[in-house]
Amino acid sequence: MIHSVTNGLNRFCTWVMRLAYLNVLWILFSLAGLVVFGLMPATAAMFTVAREWAKGNTDAPVFSVFFRTFKKEWRASQILGLIVVTAALFLFADMRIAAQMDQPVLVNVFLSISLIFSFVVLYVFPVFSHFDVKIREVLSISFFIAFSRPAVTLLMAAGAVGVLCLVLFHVTFLLFFSGSLLSLILTKLSFKAFRSMDQRQEKEKAA
Repeated sequence: MIHSVTNGLNRFCTWVMRLAYLNVLWILFSLAGLVVFGLMPATAAMFTVAREWAKGNTDAPVFSVFFRTFKKEWRASQILGLIVVTAALFLFADMRIAAQMDQPVLVNVFLSISLIFSFVVLYVFPVFSHFDVKIREVLSISFFIAFSRPAVTLLMAAGAVGVLCLVLFHVTFLLFFSGSLLSLILTKLSFKAFRSMDQRQEKEKAA
C-alpha cells in the first residue's frame, strides 16, 4: 500500500516537473522572439514535445526536441499563426461592428462562426505537430476532425476552459502550467483521432 502510494506520488511529481520545464521553455523562447516572432514556433515546439509524451516516449530529450522543432518549423508556424490570428481579429472586428450597429442577427451569426473557429483552432497545433502536410491541409484536417469527432472536440474545449480557470486562479499556473498542460491535454485527446487517420492513410497507400 505504502509502496504504491509512493510510486504514485513520484509519478505525479515527475509530471509536474516535466510540465513546468516545458512551460518555462515555451515562455522563454516566446520572449526571445519578442513574442511576435517567438510565440508560434515555441508553441509548435511545445506541442511536438507533448506529442512525444502522448506516444509514450516520456524519456525524450525535451530541450533537444523543443529547440530542433523551434528552428525547423519557425517559418511554417509563423505563417500558420498569422492565418489564425488574422482570422480571429477579423471575426472580432466584425462582431464589434455588428454590435455597434445594433444588428443582433449578425452578432449571433458571427458568434456561431467564432464558436466553429474556436473548435477548429483546438486542433491546429496538434495537427501541425503530428502530420507532415502543407498549412492549407493543416486547416482542412483540423476542420474535418473537429466536426467528425464532436465528443473529442467538446472534451478538448472543456479541457481548455479548465486550464483557463486554473490560470485565472493563481499566477503560478500561468508561469508553469498554462501552455504545457493545455498542449498535453489537447494532444492526448486528439491522438486517437489521429491514429485512426494514420491507419486509414496506410490502408490507402497499401491499396
